[in-house]
Amino acid sequence: MNEEAFALFLKRKGKKQHVIERNLKAVARFGEYLQVERNTLLEDASVEDIQAYVKKMEDEKKSAKGPLYTLMNYFAFTKDDELLECARLLRKERTRKTRRMFLIKDFLDVDHKHVEKLADIGIKNVEHMLEAGKTKCQRSQLAQQLDIPEAAILELVKLSDLTRLGYVKTKLSRLYYNAGLDSPQKIAQFEPDELHAIFQKFVKESGWDGMVPNPKDLVHNIESARKLKLVVED
Repeated sequence: MNEEAFALFLKRKGKKQHVIERNLKAVARFGEYLQVERNTLLEDASVEDIQAYVKKMEDEKKSAKGPLYTLMNYFAFTKDDELLECARLLRKERTRKTRRMFLIKDFLDVDHKHVEKLADIGIKNVEHMLEAGKTKCQRSQLAQQLDIPEAAILELVKLSDLTRLGYVKTKLSRLYYNAGLDSPQKIAQFEPDELHAIFQKFVKESGWDGMVPNPKDLVHNIESARKLKLVVED
């Protein structure tokens, strides 16, 4: 791996130094795996090598989403469209599985009577909620069908939308929502330090009872937000 060129590529993409270093280390680990366990070199990696690497991590009960993201960056740098698409699809599949497991009843401060009514018609997790309420027309129909305020349905949809960022579940989704950052598109407008300052101001003014992520922890959420397509219609 040409570390200097890869680092420059990431820097031109707007990545912070600690993100660049994390990418370099992650790709180096993949390269070591290829040499030791696949008897091949990084520049000769194949789709089968990536799949085997992911299987190894998951057999060891490790998440493959982060390593796959760094491999996506690397294969974008090397302009290897086949391996880039392989890493992207593998990561997308794992992100969807993680998000689908999260139940809307587990969001903080939601009305559980509303949640129960939604569950009665099969809307139980964030995947269901996004599919059933992504348009204003759908939300209006749900509100009439279940006698739930349309604003309450929109809140659950927006909380579900925030889970697409990754690593955003019970408390952090509520923190984003209550601080007025209720969509990936809003979050994408900020840098980590700016987002951290917004959270600090919100906590001071609202008395929020909970931890606030530091700027380093917000990097992944912002990067994800900038890649996500608009799903929810206001």
